[in-house]
Amino acid sequence: MLLLLPLALAADPANGRAIFEANCTSCHGLAGDGKGPAAFALKVKPTDFTQPVWWGTRTDTDVSAAIRAGKPGTPMTGFAQLNEAQVGDLVAYLRALSRPVQ
Repeated sequence: MLLLLPLALAADPANGRAIFEANCTSCHGLAGDGKGPAAFALKVKPTDFTQPVWWGTRTDTDVSAAIRAGKPGTPMTGFAQLNEAQVGDLVAYLRALSRPVQ
């Protein structure tokens, strides 16, 4: 029997953190709050991954697609060099940044 798990459940957030720190912090900030050093110069502000409301409208597949292909009309470029496992690890880490709804 083949068991398919959602991308984030089979992923390694610790590896995702390393990928995030190497590729994403200049825009998204070390905390993932969209306040990286380059963010202030961008017309379209980077996503704040700490906001549960943002996550409420996106699936792991949506986030994975944006990581791979980028987001047209924004400074977010694609990271096609990341393999499927790396993207899954990154998505798992990004989800872990979300603050609980209060």
